[in-house]
Amino acid sequence: MNKFTKTLACAGLVVVLGTTSLAGCGKSLDGTKIAATCGDDKITLGTANMMLRMTQAQMASYYSMFGGSTAGIWDQEGEDGKTYGENTKDDMMDQIHNMVLLKQHAKDYDVTITEDEQKKIEEAAKKFMDDNDADTIAKLAVSQSDIETILEFYTYQEKMYDPMTADVDTNVEDSEAAQSKITVCQISTAGTQDEEGKTVELTDEEKQAKKDQAQAVLDKINAQEDPAAADMDALAKEVDENLTASTKTFGSDDTALDDKLKEAVKSLTDGQVAPEVIEGEDAYYVARMDATFDEDATQSKKESIVTERKQEAYNDLLKEWGKDTKIDVDKKVWKKVTLTDSDSYTFKQPETTDTGDTGAADTGDTNTGDTGATDTGDTNTGDTGATDAGDTNTGDTGTADTGDTNTGDTGATDTDNTDAANAE
Repeated sequence: MNKFTKTLACAGLVVVLGTTSLAGCGKSLDGTKIAATCGDDKITLGTANMMLRMTQAQMASYYSMFGGSTAGIWDQEGEDGKTYGENTKDDMMDQIHNMVLLKQHAKDYDVTITEDEQKKIEEAAKKFMDDNDADTIAKLAVSQSDIETILEFYTYQEKMYDPMTADVDTNVEDSEAAQSKITVCQISTAGTQDEEGKTVELTDEEKQAKKDQAQAVLDKINAQEDPAAADMDALAKEVDENLTASTKTFGSDDTALDDKLKEAVKSLTDGQVAPEVIEGEDAYYVARMDATFDEDATQSKKESIVTERKQEAYNDLLKEWGKDTKIDVDKKVWKKVTLTDSDSYTFKQPETTDTGDTGAADTGDTNTGDTGATDTGDTNTGDTGATDAGDTNTGDTGTADTGDTNTGDTGATDTDNTDAANAE
C-alpha cells in the first residue's frame, strides 16, 4: 500500500480510482436526476449508480479471487420473484439511507470533516474524473460532485462508529464468557452419497466398525504414560491415516458442538480423557478436557461479546434515526438503473506494486461499520446491508460482504490496493 493510499484509508476515503474501459453498451443515464431524498439531503442518480457499480465490481473481484465469476448471478431469480440484481439495488438504497443518517447525526457527536480531509476528498474525486475517459464517466453518469459525496459518506462512516458506541458496557464477567478447551477425534457416522445424490445410511456393521476405530484411538491414548499430554492426532493416525484430532473451544451457549459431546465432557477435569467412546448425533467421539477454563479463548469471547454489544447499539441507533427520517426513493428514476449480467464492472489492478502517489483506494482494516457496500477487508464493526460470504460475527441484512466482518458495515467498498475500475 503506498503512502497516499494509507492516507486515504486513515481518513476513511474509500473509492475505486483509476482508468476504466468500456465493453458492450448500457442505458444512458442522467446522473443529475434526484434518485432519493432523505430529510434535507438529496441523492443524485450519479451517486447512487456509482455506489451500486462499486458493489457490483467488488463482487466480481471477490469471485475471481476464488477462480469463479458472477456470470449469471445478477439475473438469477430468488424466492421472492426478484432477481439478485434487483434485490441488490433495493439493498443499496437501504445502505445509502444509513450513510445519509450518519452524516445528518454527525453534529450530535461533534463529528466534522476537517479542512485537510475535505482537500483530500476533492483531490481524490478529481483524480477519479481525470483518470477515466469521457465514455466511462458518461456510462457511470457520475460527476466529481458525486464522487465527493460518496467520499464524504465514507469519512463520516469512519468517524461515527466510535462515538456512537462509546457508552456501550465493555465489562464482561467470566461467567458470561467462560470457554473450555477440548481435544477431539471425530469419526463420522453420517450416510454417504450415491451416484444419484441420495443419502445411503451406514449399516449396523459399518457403524460398529467406526466405533471400533474410536475405541482403538481411546485405547492408544490411555496406554500413554501421560494421556493429558498425548498427541491425539498422531495416535488417531496410527489407527487410520485418515483420522484426525483437533482442539475446540466452547462455552455454555455454544451451538456448534454436538450436545451429547458437550454433556459427556462437562464433568471432566483438566487433562482427563472421557472414559468411553461418546456416541453423538452423527459421529463417535474420543475427547479430552484440556482446560475447563481457557483464558485465551475466554478473553477472545469477551471481545466478541463487546463487539456484538457495539454492533447492536450501532444498528439500534440507525434504526431509530431511520424511523424519524425515512428515505423517499423516486422509483421512476431509480428504475432506469439496471443491474444485470449484460452490463458488468470490474476493478483494474495496478500494473506495478509501488507506483507512488496513485490515489488508489484501500480501506484495509477499518474500525467502522458497513451499512451497505461490499467489503472484503477486515472490518471491526457491523454489516447492516450485505450478503456475507465471509466470517461475520454479527448480522448481515443486505449486500455483499466477502471479508471478515465482526460487526457492521456502513457502505464502503473495500478493495485493498486496487487502482482502477473496469466497466465491461
